[in-house]
Amino acid sequence: MSMKSKVFFVETRNGESLSSQAKKVKLLCDAVGIKSIINRGDMVAVKTSFGEKGNIGHLKPPLIKAAVDKVKSSGGKPFLVETNTLYVGKRSNAIDHLMLAHEHGFTIENTGAPVIIGDGLLGEHDYIVEINQELCKSAYISGVAKASNAIISIAHVTGHLATGMGATFKNIGMGLSARGGKLAQHSGVIPQIIRKKCTTCKVCQIWCPADAITMADDTAVIDPEICIGCGECLAVCQFDAVKIAWDEDTANLQKKVAEYCLAILEEKKHKAVFFNFLTHITKHCDCMDKPFEPDISDIGIVVSRDPVAVEKATIDLINKHTGKDYFKNIWPKIDYTVQLEHAHKIGLGNLDYDLENVTVAEQVSVT
Repeated sequence: MSMKSKVFFVETRNGESLSSQAKKVKLLCDAVGIKSIINRGDMVAVKTSFGEKGNIGHLKPPLIKAAVDKVKSSGGKPFLVETNTLYVGKRSNAIDHLMLAHEHGFTIENTGAPVIIGDGLLGEHDYIVEINQELCKSAYISGVAKASNAIISIAHVTGHLATGMGATFKNIGMGLSARGGKLAQHSGVIPQIIRKKCTTCKVCQIWCPADAITMADDTAVIDPEICIGCGECLAVCQFDAVKIAWDEDTANLQKKVAEYCLAILEEKKHKAVFFNFLTHITKHCDCMDKPFEPDISDIGIVVSRDPVAVEKATIDLINKHTGKDYFKNIWPKIDYTVQLEHAHKIGLGNLDYDLENVTVAEQVSVT
């Protein structure tokens, strides 16, 4: 019988200041033993999301700086890393992406670390890893994911239109893959247009990064040979005119995300730590360019060296807090647990865990 993985948890509450939360990040860094995974001189990738333009839910610079400071005190050389997106927006190339990161406050002055776009100018900087898994025989991961000595994943937990739930697996599997990897993960997720609902407003055509959508007389038309399956048309359609067969397609997408996590973490098994922030939780992820308000009150922050255990603990804490299967409730057509079960199956981590509450001696400050 395998030993349970250790997950550390600290509570947060609505209105708690960023400085108070940052102190808790540092406590969790100590609890999970960040110093023990970092050697002096290690180049440490601190992976988070800078949020799309217009998004308000993404994690803020002071929270990331808290982890950066701990990496530095451990002798590491931290840098913030993201990769470019498939969809059209402010993060589809390194120049716009860096400008947006700066606009959202992710500067050296604010975080103590530089920002590196991990897959190059347009997503061309990749490294092929052979993994021979069920759906992915090889994986196209970002060059930075390969070159870095250690990874600190700092994920914001949200719902997700394609996987039901987005947290550590998405932050690593999608977030540290190169463009070719993102294309491979989304292949097979081909949307369809509901003709009677389509108004031919052309919004989906404008936002399609692959130019796969054209306009007929009374409906949009998606070319399945060109479509890359990014789901952007589903996200931007205002009239519910786009549908995806989630019962089949999302399962494969989730499995591929898990397999990409395996590819990225294969050489970092003992050199990675995974934070999940259970704060400002919304139905949609931070890739959306809209200021979504949270669906539920803040719960806390969890961290583990086991990516599967930290996801399972996250789900259990949210469901206990809400009294229901939260992600199933907000995305009823998606079985979001596929990613969790597959990650465990391929050896990415352990579903059994012990949750240890980290106590904070000082009174938290509230804004």
